Amino acid sequence: MTIVLLGNYEGSKLAASKGGIAIIVDTLRASTTIPVAMSKGITTIYVALEVEDTRLAAEEFDSLLMGERGCEMLNGFDYGNSPVEMNNQEEISNNCAAFTSSTGSKRAVEAIGSRVIIIGSPINAQAVVTKVMEICKSLSTNSFPIVIIPAYSEGTIITNEITEDQIGGLIIAQEFKKAGLSLSKEIDAELEHFEKLLEKQSLFQILLKTKHGQKLVKLGFKKDIEFCSKVNKISAVPTSINEVEELLNGQKVVKLT
Repeated sequence: MTIVLLGNYEGSKLAASKGGIAIIVDTLRASTTIPVAMSKGITTIYVALEVEDTRLAAEEFDSLLMGERGCEMLNGFDYGNSPVEMNNQEEISNNCAAFTSSTGSKRAVEAIGSRVIIIGSPINAQAVVTKVMEICKSLSTNSFPIVIIPAYSEGTIITNEITEDQIGGLIIAQEFKKAGLSLSKEIDAELEHFEKLLEKQSLFQILLKTKHGQKLVKLGFKKDIEFCSKVNKISAVPTSINEVEELLNGQKVVKLT
């Protein structure tokens, strides 16, 4: 079993081409909002690439509309991409939603062809690892990679700019290590660097300093960043085991349950 930490389009394509397990990490905020939505009673989420695909999916599957562009809720949508907003919901009118976001949904759709697509972030990191290990035990072969995919990454935080998604990916990698799985020397070195950062500042403070974190603060979403910095607080693991739906326009969406 090989664990790979590879961000952006390249990570999704690797998982798809090798029939691997793709773990999509869009820490701020899609990979946090989606598990929260499922913890609140939404049982099925269709992840779409384009806004119009999302609207069409909502019509075809009689679902709610969730998502954003430029960090803000889209016109006519029921919910945006705010985990705090979703967590504050006491009752949701439908157990099905169509979802799109600027980056995270793109990586999920790009990963179509993977054996499994999972949505992971710090908030459900431990549960993600447990889920992956359960899936691997049920299969007759483990000759495929587990690809942790930061939705946007500049690469290793040792030599490149820190992104919130690379940090989220490292937290999931850390949980794999705690579970007894071996990591590459490169991931181990990055984890060591990350742990040193945490000695001086909290995860919340690290996420606040990222470019995307600063943008969210300016737009009034600081509480979302604080929420996204919570680790292992939710057990929901949105998963697609090769479940893909084709819309009437021919576009594909990832079905998470």
